[in-house]
Order: sequence, then C-alpha cells, then structure tokens
Amino acid sequence: MSTQVLALVGREGQAPPASPRAAAQLVGALLRHLREQRGLTLEQVAACSDPVVGALATVQRCEKATGKTLKEERVRALLRLYKAPAEICDEVETLLKQSRGEQWWTHYSDVTGEILIGLLALEAQSKVIKTCHHLLIPGLLQTAGYARAVMEDFYNTYPGPKAREKNRATMERRLELRLRRQHMLDQPDGPELTTVIHEVAVRQMRGGRNIMREQLRHLHNFAENKPNAHIRILPASATQSKLPVHPAMTLFKPHDSATGRTIYLEDMNRGGTFYSEPGDVEVYQASIDECWDMTLSKQETLDFLLQCIADLSTGSAE
Repeated sequence: MSTQVLALVGREGQAPPASPRAAAQLVGALLRHLREQRGLTLEQVAACSDPVVGALATVQRCEKATGKTLKEERVRALLRLYKAPAEICDEVETLLKQSRGEQWWTHYSDVTGEILIGLLALEAQSKVIKTCHHLLIPGLLQTAGYARAVMEDFYNTYPGPKAREKNRATMERRLELRLRRQHMLDQPDGPELTTVIHEVAVRQMRGGRNIMREQLRHLHNFAENKPNAHIRILPASATQSKLPVHPAMTLFKPHDSATGRTIYLEDMNRGGTFYSEPGDVEVYQASIDECWDMTLSKQETLDFLLQCIADLSTGSAE
C-alpha cells in the first residue's frame, strides 16, 4: 500500500470514500499498514505502555473499523506509536472528520450521489486544483444565473411537464449546493485554483446576454483580483490541430508533492470518473499543462474577457 491510501483520494485506481463508513475503513487500513511497516504484531501493540491503545481485541476492531465510531484518541495514540509522519497524521484527521459525517455536504444527501460526494471531498482537502474545460465555465467559477441556465438546458430535455416540475426542485437544491462549493475559494487556507477555459465556453451563449455578461464579469473579477485563482483563456486557434484529451478535466493535489494526485473527468450533467493510478494521472495532467502553455497571458485574458463583455453589451438582451 502506497501513501496514496492516505487521503480522500483513496487507494490507487479508486474514487475517494463516499461515506463515513468508507472513511473509517480507510483509517483502519492505514493503521494496519503502518503497524506492519513497523514490523509489529497486534499482540505487541496491545502490550505497549500507552493505556489509550487498549487490549488486543480493541486494536483489532480499530483496524477493521467494526465499531459504530472510531475512538479518535486511540487512533492518534496508534499514530504516535507507529511514528507516523506529520503529513499522514494530517490526512488521518481529515478522514476522521469524514468518518463522523460532519461535512457540510451531508445536508444535501437528497441530491448527492457517490461520485459527487467524492468530488466534494477532494475539493475540500486539496491544496492545488487544476482544471481545463472546453465546453462550459467550470462549476467552481459559475454564477447562479449561468449554473441555472446550464441545468435548465439539461432538465428541459426530459419529456412531460410532470417530470420537468419534479426536476425543478432537484435543480434548485443542486444549484444551492454548487454555489456553496465555491465558498472554499474565499477561505484563508483555500486551494490554489488554476483554470484553463476554452474560448468556445466563453463565447457559448448560456441563458442570454445578461447572464453571460454577468458570468464573464465574474470571471474577470476572479482573474484580476483573486491571488489564489489563475484563470486563462485558451484561444480556439490553439486547438485547431489538437484538442485536449477530454473536454472537462480536473487535477486534485492534496500535497505539494506528486503523492495522492487524482484526476476527475466530468461528464456533462452525468457525474464523472476518478483516476488515481500514476500512469493515468500523468496523461491527463500533461494535457492540462499543454493547454495551459497555449493560453493567453493574464493581461491578454483580462482584455479578451472585457472585449467579450463589451460585445454582449451591444444590442438588446436576450
């Protein structure tokens, strides 16, 4: 088991734990790995001088996560006993929090599935997020009007007024969740966000002139004033001979190192797929980096957005 088992990125090739139970099981697996790495048996651990660790059966239950909840003092005592590095201890604290089911998104269980929960968990624990979108403005940068327009385009494809009415309530809840996701970018310890947005996504009209103008002003404000947000426009001319390998890619990095990286490939309004095998990650990260190298500079991006805003300001609003 590599250090990729540590955080919400999960084991290699797997999605982040999507439930408190899954997070607790990951903590147990990590503790077992650390114990074996130290060459200790369960009996030797139970015989240590720390009373918090507990008896043999208690240590076994902790590793198997068979109890209703993990005893956090015991988990921390075992980490000290195994001399776990600070980076691992930090990851375990994140997992312990998730095992308690205290994340803000638990209040949206009616509109979140396993994939979305995994995505929210990755966002919450990443230090670096890099994304490249070809067709839409990324969700973390969408205004309410733009996000609603995108969702309406999808939900209106459902036949029948009853289905559409039912979907409208779902849409409003998902919209509320999407906007709340963005709050992490305003936190002092928020992630560094690097975003490549294809010119197609910027010029594609969503919701009419007023909504698009508001969206582009929002992007301009972020690009100009957010120190932890780096937004660049990828001109259409740059991709005439070679497109990104996927139209919606996001790279999550929980550390400054390459350890624990995860790629998320988004399917429009249909969830997505996680990849954490190093070989898979390298392919998509290379595509994101290649697109970044072809983007406009910061000033050129700001000028481009201003020109698009000006273009939308001419004529009547749709």
